[in-house]
Amino acid sequence: MLSVVTVSLNAAATIERTLASVALQQATFGVEHICVDGGSSDATRAIVDRWALLNPRITRIYEPDKGIFDAMNKGLRATQGEYVLFLNADDFLVASNTLMRALAGCVHGGADNPDLIVGDAVMGRVGRRGLWRHRRVPRLLGRVRGFGMHPVHQAQFTKRRLLEAVEGFDARQRFAADTNQYYDLERRFPPSTRFVGADVAFMEAGGTANAGLRAMCRGTLEIYRHLSAEVGSARAALMVLVKTLQSVSEIRFGRCPHEHWFTS
Repeated sequence: MLSVVTVSLNAAATIERTLASVALQQATFGVEHICVDGGSSDATRAIVDRWALLNPRITRIYEPDKGIFDAMNKGLRATQGEYVLFLNADDFLVASNTLMRALAGCVHGGADNPDLIVGDAVMGRVGRRGLWRHRRVPRLLGRVRGFGMHPVHQAQFTKRRLLEAVEGFDARQRFAADTNQYYDLERRFPPSTRFVGADVAFMEAGGTANAGLRAMCRGTLEIYRHLSAEVGSARAALMVLVKTLQSVSEIRFGRCPHEHWFTS
């Protein structure tokens, strides 16, 4: 019923948490884990291979790719589940009942299953105190559309048929193809949405799109260019502003919750 896709490149320091958090899920439905590695030179593949012996639902795709979103597209093409969750190699699910809670009430192939199931996420440094982000889904998401609000990609369960309808991710983009994909889904369908109302994932700070101010600015520019071509420059500017305000509102200070599950 659910496919989890994890892409990696030299992620030996973090990917074991990711693999364990999926393998330890207490789920009454099928959960396949697609692991795509683009050519790690560290121990990443050895770690994935070891977990594949413990979890027969792991599928390994080891081949070069043209970047993170190209790798995600490869993972998407290998999925068989009704829903797909993209969980990066430096992220992990926050509890052993996370997937059961997220998909509660869904029946495989059920007509009433929502198109999107969206939850919250925590973003910070495992085991450290300081600035972190509580990435909560705006409660107007799905009701007020086209204004720049967006869910957290690592806590977004999307029907596979919708992802295939928008042809996955634009692999030409380096930083923001996931956010732009959501805006495309919102504009084209629009998808029915259900809220989990709880944290789904812990995201290790410092990923590609959040690796400093320069990366965030380049991601914002990607979003603006994509939206300008679709909805015009004025609406694009408004959506980027709302997205930025959403990101600023997520900032917290102190010790991140959930990090105790996989503190190294």
